[in-house]
This record gives sequence, structure tokens and C-alpha cells, in this order.
Amino acid sequence: MKILIYNDKTGVRGGTETYVNSIKKALEGRGFVVDRLTIDVRDFSKFTSSRFPKWYKFRDGLFYKKNVGQAIEQKIREFQPDLIHINNNAYFTSTILQVANRLNIPALQTIHDYRLIPKAGENAFITWVKKIRLGIVKKRTTHFIAPSYKFEKTLETHGVKNAIYIPHYIELDQWETDQEHIREKRILYIGRLEIEKGIYVLFDAWRKIAHEFPDYQLLFIGEGSESKNLAKAIQDHQLDKQTELHPFKPQAVIKEHLYTSELIVVPSAYREMFGLIGLEAFACDIPVIASDVAGIPEWCIHEKTGLLTPMEDVPALAKAMKKLLNNPAFAKKLAENAHQFLHESHDKEKSIDILEQLYRQLN
Repeated sequence: MKILIYNDKTGVRGGTETYVNSIKKALEGRGFVVDRLTIDVRDFSKFTSSRFPKWYKFRDGLFYKKNVGQAIEQKIREFQPDLIHINNNAYFTSTILQVANRLNIPALQTIHDYRLIPKAGENAFITWVKKIRLGIVKKRTTHFIAPSYKFEKTLETHGVKNAIYIPHYIELDQWETDQEHIREKRILYIGRLEIEKGIYVLFDAWRKIAHEFPDYQLLFIGEGSESKNLAKAIQDHQLDKQTELHPFKPQAVIKEHLYTSELIVVPSAYREMFGLIGLEAFACDIPVIASDVAGIPEWCIHEKTGLLTPMEDVPALAKAMKKLLNNPAFAKKLAENAHQFLHESHDKEKSIDILEQLYRQLN
């Protein structure tokens, strides 16, 4: 069986790309013939360079884009897949669905974020656009995969009946180790440097307690549009001796940081679909604090596998950080529980079994 996996980002900058790379490798190991098609938005859309980016995002997301459609059709005719597995519901999804439908190829989608779903308090025009887009996607998608149980139910409330929950997983052999490590007085953030990821919530919480932990350091690892602003905030508040900002690192370096730090914080300030960094932290036995939002509570179970704090609640986050830094026995217990939970609830082979079964059902 031949599977074409589509996504619209190159490299590895988050959970979507990690997921795509992992399932490709796993499926090839089971005898599937797998190829990837990446339509990089930077090459096919003017929204990245235009003075009117919202207009191009609106147009490219809703309507057929000829040059993208031609590139997709050429790849399909060359590879002749039995099924297309789409990732990233953004930019050109409408175009690839239209091509797949015209060529009578089943189109499966893993939904990695909440972009399709309207939210309370959102601009009326954006809500209208999302409803139109959701209608297009619902009509043309053969089946949906939801990486979180909560999102499967969310899709159902918006009229999506052809959805299945398949738990996310990580490549455990790449993260677990028998090597001994010494924990240093370091707090981690690993992810994109964007406002919606909660970086300033974490920084403001750190500002409240940094003076109580003079030997500790907060380390941000990531890249994004807020890199310079965050660096300036660190300087302005004279926390440069206790706070560092590093670009994205190779997995081996990230792994080393996870094994040699005392705490990692996932302070998401938006509807996080899942958050694979949580599972990676569990594998490396580092305690986790995360935002109580969307899919995160499915793995960060409060006071069992980690601590949850309300989204964008700076005092609550500061309090949780103090609680774990001042109580290493409790922090260690959370990490032990989390490691066990990872093995029990996010097994790679079980997830790939479900995915394979779905592929064969749709073929």
C-alpha cells in the first residue's frame, strides 16, 4: 500500500514535524511504501512577504491555488498513492483536498491544532471564515484523526462524525537512557518563542520568584517572532544572570538538558492540541508544570504526573514552580508517576496499529 504524507513545513520545529517523521519511519517498517510531499508556504504564498498577510492567508486557505494544485497533482501522478495523509490544517489544505477528491484518492487528516474551530471572544469575521473552512474540510476529508480525546469530542460537537482518537507517542528508545545524570539548578522552556506559547507568562512568574532562588537559572530554548522582544525583557528586568535564551538545539542536546535540569514548564497561552514535549519530559524523568488547557490535562494529570496551572495565571505558575523547587521528594514522585503513565497510555505500537487499521479500512 502506498501512502503520501503531506505537510506544509520543512525541518523539525514542533510536534507536527516530529509526528510526520515518526509515522513515516514506522509505516515503512511495516511494509508500506511511503513518500512525503511538503508544500512550503514560504515558496507558494505571498502572505510571508506581503503588506497584507491576512488577505493572502484568507485567500490561500479557502480557495483553490493553481500553482499549489499543479505541484500536488504532479506528485500524485508520479507516486500514485492509495491514500493521502494530510497534516497541518492551514494554508493550502483546501487545494490538496480538491485535488485528492478530483483524482478519487481517500484523504485522511491528522488535526494538529485548533485553527479550524471558532473560539469564544473571537473576531466575528474570523469566526465566519473558520465556519466556511470547516465546512469545506468536512465535506472533502475521508476521515479525521484527533491526537487528543477532548478534540475528538470537540470535532463531534461541530458536526464531524468521521473522526477517531489515536494517542500521540514518542520514540522511547531515542529519549530513555540508563546513563546517570546529575540534576543542575535549571528550569527549562522548550518550544517556539511566541506569545501564544506563554513565554511571557513564564518569564513574569520567574520574575516573581527568581530572587528566592539565586542559584537557579531559567533557560529558554527555541526560536520565533518574539526572540528579540524576550531578550530585551530579560535585559530590562536585569535577569540576564539568571535567564538565558538559546536557539533550537539538536535532539541530543535537548535530551541532555532534560536529564540535567530540575524542572520544565509548558506555559501554553492558547488551545494546545497536545504538547509532545510533555511526553519527552516524562521519558527523561523531569517534573513538569503545564497549562490547564485543551489536550494538556490528558497527560499532565494534576498532582499525579505533573502540576497544572490556569492558563495565563502568573501567580499560580509562580506558586507551582516554588512548590516543586522546594519539595524535591514530591517532584521526584511526580516524575516517577509520569514515566509509568507514558509506558501505559502512549505506546507507539498501539497507536500505529490503529493507524494501519484505518489505512486499510479506507483503501
